[in-house]
Amino acid sequence: MFQQDWGGMVDKEREAFASAFKGENVKKVMDASCGSGEQAVALAGLGLEVTACDPSGGLVNRCKENAKKYGFEKNLRAQQSDFLNLKKDFKDELGTYDAIVTKGSSLPHLHTNAELLTALTNFHDLLRPGGVVNIGVRDYDYFINSSAKIYPRQVRVGKDVEDEHIIFDVWEWHKGSENQQLVNFNTFHINGESSTHTASKFVTTFRALFREEMEMLMKEAGLVDVKVHKIHDWLWESVYTARRPL
Repeated sequence: MFQQDWGGMVDKEREAFASAFKGENVKKVMDASCGSGEQAVALAGLGLEVTACDPSGGLVNRCKENAKKYGFEKNLRAQQSDFLNLKKDFKDELGTYDAIVTKGSSLPHLHTNAELLTALTNFHDLLRPGGVVNIGVRDYDYFINSSAKIYPRQVRVGKDVEDEHIIFDVWEWHKGSENQQLVNFNTFHINGESSTHTASKFVTTFRALFREEMEMLMKEAGLVDVKVHKIHDWLWESVYTARRPL
């Protein structure tokens, strides 16, 4: 339901990465939060050697399936790992990656400065000197000032639909143990047919990672040339780029 045009998403990501990596001599790249493989498959489509990681074993398997489906199983390997354990799980590849990417606002699953710094330091240490990071984070600087509390996701209703689906989030802002800004995404899924519907609720807590905090942590991890990019003023994600010093 969240990815109704999966192939279209892959095409857009491939174009974005081709532009971002232009002139950077990127051949070996890690997708540190691969999910079902949208970014990893897009990177493989550029002819790169791709390592795809995710803490979910189920999603790692889905990424492998999608790599095979699109014909990239030879240059894409998927392995279960997470932001905090990358350096341990890939200790034999420290300093060898030309690029590390994490998109879909995955990094804010980490809530504390210590966790975030560990993840960013792992990125730094896995990169070769001059290697680059490409990190997507939701634009929380905008959303903290928004009066909206309900955000629609997907709606599929109508006479040509067997099961109707309505998915939306209710955001709940609160403070964490270190006084950091957190936000609960209360995701409601209403589905059914005719007059009979059921409702399910799923809760995910994110760190509302603001631009100033993100830039500070990236620099503290040893990354340089930190920049933030807006993609067509899209509010759902800002892209942070930086590099490991030469």
